[in-house]
Amino acid sequence: MIFERRDFLRSAATGVALGFASRGAALRQASAGGASGELQGGSGFLQLEGRLKSGLLKLEAQDFVDRTDRSVIIRGKLDSTDLYSAMFCYKYDRTVFALFHDTGHSTTLIFFDSDQPKIGRLVLWNDTEAPQTMSIDKSKIMEAKSPKDIVDMSGKVPDFLGKRKPPEFTWRELEAVFGANPALLEFMRGKKSLHDPPPGNTFPDAACRLLSLVPGSTLSLAWLGGG
Repeated sequence: MIFERRDFLRSAATGVALGFASRGAALRQASAGGASGELQGGSGFLQLEGRLKSGLLKLEAQDFVDRTDRSVIIRGKLDSTDLYSAMFCYKYDRTVFALFHDTGHSTTLIFFDSDQPKIGRLVLWNDTEAPQTMSIDKSKIMEAKSPKDIVDMSGKVPDFLGKRKPPEFTWRELEAVFGANPALLEFMRGKKSLHDPPPGNTFPDAACRLLSLVPGSTLSLAWLGGG
């Protein structure tokens, strides 16, 4: 079975313990409390493989869920190109931090809610360039078919690519190839997003669409239901 859960955290803990074995012996001699413990967490690991129009895509995903927060890391390889997508969602997705890396370059963004119900705030930068700061209508994000369709309140178009050169594929193609995979559905704990909700102004839906439109993003596969 290609789906495993929680094992990678325990493996990491074992590696750390072995690395500090000699120090651990000294600490045990000094400890009088006789304490014991076990590292646990709501984690998961997933492997997927499928063919896109641009080539064979292999993916490995890890996630961690704790109450209202969630982190996801997806490493992929499409033919000879390595892809990296990662995100951290805070407090039911009210703030989302994401990183995309390929061909030696990166794009980083933070998208968060504002005191204006229809507006989301975006801070975006490529490699070490100056950040782009924008206010974007959430409904416009939901209507966008490509990154070029996203325009901020002043008319600026965010640069989601920089110097990266990811292979060409869309979130719709990812959903068509992987969306109904039983291992992915298990990884998502039965809450896999349909990912194409009706246009609206909810922040999680807008964040979902925004991160999925970034070139080279594989995060649409890891979005929980409702986004």
